[in-house]
Amino acid sequence: MKRTILVSTLTAGIVAITAGAAYASQYIAYEGPGFTGRSAVIDACGPSDIPFNGSYKWYGDGQSGRMYNQPGTHGQMHFRLPSDRNAEQRTPVGWRSIFIEC
Repeated sequence: MKRTILVSTLTAGIVAITAGAAYASQYIAYEGPGFTGRSAVIDACGPSDIPFNGSYKWYGDGQSGRMYNQPGTHGQMHFRLPSDRNAEQRTPVGWRSIFIEC
């Protein structure tokens, strides 16, 4: 009986961790306009450089994204992507880095 309780507790813990990790905001950068070409997914907390600027999709799922026109999130923040809504732009953007607030 002790083994069953331990397994149930471990299973519940794994499910809780997996469920928490599944929900994170994502910025998808596309090489070309209209979501074409290569793409890169950015979903890490903190600063990240954006490798492509042809178009983007944002899936806001709890964290907001501060957008910068300089690499390394230097300079002034130019836009904030919402934590609770999706966004996209089919044409090129000037953003060179993002800081995902976690």
